[in-house]
Amino acid sequence: MLEVLCGNKTVQKILIFLFVNHKCYGTQLHHALNTPLTPVQKSLARLEKGGLLSSYYEGKTRLYHFNPAYPLMEELEMLLKKAYTLLPPQEKKNYYVIRDNFSSSPFKNKTQILNAFWEKLSKITKLSFKARSKSKDHGWHGKGSGEVNVVKILNQITFNEKGSWQNKEGGKVNFSNVFRWTYDRNAGVISLEHLRRGAENPVFLFDLAPSSGQSLSSVNSHLCGGDTYFGQIHYDQYSLRLNWRVIGPKKNEEMDYYYS
Repeated sequence: MLEVLCGNKTVQKILIFLFVNHKCYGTQLHHALNTPLTPVQKSLARLEKGGLLSSYYEGKTRLYHFNPAYPLMEELEMLLKKAYTLLPPQEKKNYYVIRDNFSSSPFKNKTQILNAFWEKLSKITKLSFKARSKSKDHGWHGKGSGEVNVVKILNQITFNEKGSWQNKEGGKVNFSNVFRWTYDRNAGVISLEHLRRGAENPVFLFDLAPSSGQSLSSVNSHLCGGDTYFGQIHYDQYSLRLNWRVIGPKKNEEMDYYYS
């Protein structure tokens, strides 16, 4: 799609991957996109030399990200968002990286992880969140907090959330949301639905499955009116964090929900 502009498919894949995930390293791209490592490394070096990317080290790993000082960054991100929304659904999923690997936790099986997370959900009482949007005319940007009333019935837990959030202009707005979690023990997943249309007409978001000893990630990307939803949850004994990524014709957002 962008090959005629980027020069080759490797550069196209790198740019879309960075648009979705914000940062990357060579070996990660090699595995995630099934692309030979040497062309990936050469393309990353060329993009950095041209000023489009910057890099830094975390330990011995060299990470790349978009250079915010690049003069056409805003226009490039709009183009990449359009290119991403036109990809086939399954190909979209390939560009979202799961940050953890289940094999890193050999002492817990998946059922234990799901049970621990399910128990954690039932004890939630508060939330805070941060939202970041790169869409000029749509989306929301700000932070907020609120209370969570939990209702647990059999294999379902409903979050009734109420609170207020402050937008980037400083104005405060009250909000209320209802989310429903469902534990399917046979399938080994916990699904998340938004009940903005009522309990009888849920909006399915995604299924979550263990990706590490204390993380769950969306099994598949979810398409809703052209928007693609991804999700990942990290939890510990004190709280859990739900990270959302939403990309669509009018959306380019990332949200972090902190539940305790």
